[in-house]
Amino acid sequence: MAKNNSQALFLHTNKKNPEMTDKNKNYYLLIGYCVILIIIGLLSEPITILWAGMIRILTSPSNLLTDYIELGTFGSAFVNSGLLTLISVLLAKKEKIPINGPMIAALFTVSGCSFFGKNLYNSIPIIIGGLCYAKIVKKPFSQFIVVSLFGSALSPIISYLTFGISLPLPLSIPLGCFVGIFIGLILPPLASHILTFHQGFSLYNVGFTSGLIAMMFTGILRMFGWKIEGKNLVSTAYHSKLLFFLLFLFFIMFVAGFIINHFSLKGLKDISKTSGKLITDFISIAGIGATMMNMALMGLLLVGYTQVSHSTLNGPIVGAILSAVGFSAFGNHLLNSLPLLVSVFLTAQLSSVFEVNQTTVVLAGIFGTGLAPIAGYYGITFGLIAGFLHMSLVTNVSYLHGGLNLYNNGFSTGFVAAVMVPLLDNILQIRKVKQHARKR
Repeated sequence: MAKNNSQALFLHTNKKNPEMTDKNKNYYLLIGYCVILIIIGLLSEPITILWAGMIRILTSPSNLLTDYIELGTFGSAFVNSGLLTLISVLLAKKEKIPINGPMIAALFTVSGCSFFGKNLYNSIPIIIGGLCYAKIVKKPFSQFIVVSLFGSALSPIISYLTFGISLPLPLSIPLGCFVGIFIGLILPPLASHILTFHQGFSLYNVGFTSGLIAMMFTGILRMFGWKIEGKNLVSTAYHSKLLFFLLFLFFIMFVAGFIINHFSLKGLKDISKTSGKLITDFISIAGIGATMMNMALMGLLLVGYTQVSHSTLNGPIVGAILSAVGFSAFGNHLLNSLPLLVSVFLTAQLSSVFEVNQTTVVLAGIFGTGLAPIAGYYGITFGLIAGFLHMSLVTNVSYLHGGLNLYNNGFSTGFVAAVMVPLLDNILQIRKVKQHARKR
């Protein structure tokens, strides 16, 4: 069963859905989102300041946590996100891929992580590697584009090799690009296999795969004396602007979804009944309109979580929210995500080490919703336990990859799901045996 699911993850993007009556309209919605990001960036500051910020973004090692708003500028971070997402959308359109849950999750993850690690230089080699893999196995690139887009989680490896190890640029640029293409080559077969590790109960399957690859690269680099440590560069001056942007975006998203859904909330109930386990495509279940409304509601929930936590919005937190909103087309909804948020919040409150408003803790809560299928499938109690385990693990696994995997939380959720799911299945099996014995 798991093997069939892993194959479906790649083939899913080729299935034409009868619910998607106007594929081009869905693309225009995504292109409109990208244009909004670019316009916000261009209108935020003079072009000379924006350009200087873009240069700093493109030439940074970019390992976690590097807030592009703080490193570059407010405008350059938005332009970087808008441009990279737009290129990804146009690439998917060129491959004639229907807009579905996995694709939306991938595109919004690209958009979100472009606020704190992905840029035009360090992401494209990985996509080229995915294209090369498709050529090697003689299959259409459309089967692997989602994995390639998610795989840009490893883009800091390219930037670090280029700008972080003091090699001359004529050597470091080819080295970084070669390694990026190699990563793009190995990601599709690895991601397909590793889905069986957590059985689809971590939504961030490529995040876990990327963590394993980054861990191996980090070990090799450290073996040769290169010191790789995570960063903590975050902005504090743009909370109000970022809050307004998110509220505006989710309001527009909900209204647009409501209109597309024929001025109805129909479909939201169907979404809320699902466990969210991979592969759960909300567009095929309820249509694009209901999916957009679910994404907006999840976005508002996550913004609310940041406000309850009294955290300051910055690039990584905004990026995390956008990424999780993308997965609200592919597994997350209010009912299966809320237990994870509550659990991480309470765990941080009880901890003597964490502060609930720390950026890393807020990120753990938002990205911890990648374990929502556990709450959706096994129940709220086990969802709370999953959130507790994720909070205890996520801040420790980052050392293994030195911040070279942007999906650090995805790495952690993969481990948590892999530990919990076999035990929970065993518990359920024991209960079934006992119930059967009582009936007899």
